[in-house]
Amino acid sequence: MNFTQTTIKGLFDNSIQFTIPIYQRAYSWQRENWSVFLKDLVEQIDHENEYSYGNLLLETIKKDSDYDIIDGQQRLTTIIIFMRAMYNVLSSKSNVDMDTLDEIAEFFFKKKGRIKLRPVDNDRACFDTIIVDNTNYAIASASQKSIAEAKDFFVKELEKLEPEQLMKIKDIVFDSNVNRIELQGKKEAALMFELQNNRGRDLTNMEKLKSYFMYQMYVNSPAEQTDMNVENISNHFKEIYKSVYDIKGLDEDSILIYHCFAFLNCSFYYRNLDNIKKELAESEDKVEWINNFTRELATTFANLKTLQNNKCHYYTKLCKVRSRDSFPAFVYPFIIKGYKYYSKDETKLDQLFHILEILAFRYHLINSRADINSRLTDALRNFDGDLDKLKTSIQNKLNETWYWGDDRIKEVLSGWMYENQALHYILWEYEEFIMRKGYTIGTIEIENEQIEHISPRTPTDGSPLEAGYDVDENNQYSEDFVSKYLNCIGNLMLISGSHNASIGNKPFLEKLDSYNMNPLLNQQAEIKTFLIDNKIEWKQESILKRRQAILDFAFKRWGFDSI
Repeated sequence: MNFTQTTIKGLFDNSIQFTIPIYQRAYSWQRENWSVFLKDLVEQIDHENEYSYGNLLLETIKKDSDYDIIDGQQRLTTIIIFMRAMYNVLSSKSNVDMDTLDEIAEFFFKKKGRIKLRPVDNDRACFDTIIVDNTNYAIASASQKSIAEAKDFFVKELEKLEPEQLMKIKDIVFDSNVNRIELQGKKEAALMFELQNNRGRDLTNMEKLKSYFMYQMYVNSPAEQTDMNVENISNHFKEIYKSVYDIKGLDEDSILIYHCFAFLNCSFYYRNLDNIKKELAESEDKVEWINNFTRELATTFANLKTLQNNKCHYYTKLCKVRSRDSFPAFVYPFIIKGYKYYSKDETKLDQLFHILEILAFRYHLINSRADINSRLTDALRNFDGDLDKLKTSIQNKLNETWYWGDDRIKEVLSGWMYENQALHYILWEYEEFIMRKGYTIGTIEIENEQIEHISPRTPTDGSPLEAGYDVDENNQYSEDFVSKYLNCIGNLMLISGSHNASIGNKPFLEKLDSYNMNPLLNQQAEIKTFLIDNKIEWKQESILKRRQAILDFAFKRWGFDSI
């Protein structure tokens, strides 16, 4: 380990190049960090003491040439972004000479064709374009957005200062002290990684786990195998971070949690890294345990990346249950385990997705405060690739606990359904069910999709209900009708916003005509089949008839026997 006190100018001298390894975090500083950074520099203008940036922890790849940054990448990246902003603002001033600008460019951007900072792989093209080449780039991630916004922030703030102030700040940056700590190889790096957790930085759990594992490899490995074992862990995390940038809707810590749900003995009772440390402490061979865990973790990240392009029939439906970018938390551990057993078997994967689609549907339909995770723990722990056993286990547990069982599903579907979070999905699936044979709705969408009350809600402006509905002699709904029928699924239908607005409280005859003219959804054209004795009326009997038709479909569609 070499410790050197130098300046920022000395740090960037010559053709030195700093690289942020793929297993490190991408750029994440935000406005509050940039504000403190700039405020410190501005305040330093009137102070005589030298300014210090603290420690920069480096792994030596090639002496005086190439270094990986272990700690300090956020500060170092910000310095370079700041100096790009400084360059741009100074270049707009008429009294700034070119030597000053050339000095900034040579020290902080590129020298002899070598770019001074190489961010994580996925951000390099963005950084080179926006900071080094000073042009525009199509932003594709949160870290790239931070890079672009940091540059804009500093340009805007520096433009408020006089040229003399800018030059003083430039000199302060060049002359600032920094402690350069060079580590030789992965073994020394492993010793320092664990110290990061006590440096006051806001590390993710994944970063903490990485540093903890690398340190444990150093402590538990035979001397002659230490470098190789630490390198293996580093490589596993490199693979993880190659995948994480391409996974939408999930951050690295969430995936870590779901992986622990799937494979640790605590399953859904996993709470924090202490659960991982506990199982590691209980293992007979800690090196093998860490290697297996990180290898499977890297596989999980790779599989979730692959999952996003899955075209299985029930995976697409699982994604639509509540029209969300992500599933309920309990879905992911089952998917993670399923990929372990049959990642190449699309038939079995689709069976798994079917089970999980039914489970997710029941969860969203019921929307209970009861804890579903604890009910699924045994099913997850015992899931060994046998899908029939998994289906039976989940079905039995849901029926035992009642909350999401068959009887509860029937009860909820038969009652008040308006504004239920699963209602749109039910009606779209019903639409596909009643379409002509061999035809599916696919990607059909309704503009400004809404739920229509066929028998309309009582107008809020006090006007009377129109003809053709189940009203009394005072032209009003009974309390029984409002509580049992108005908001039940038999009286609810998918419709476009414009269509809904155009028919509102119109007589049922006019509504029926507008439904029959709709060229897209069969559930609107189907309404006429529920009329009683061909009377153009929409009353309790018609609503019950339609509700039963939808219920018959739903009981079969989301029953576990359908798998």
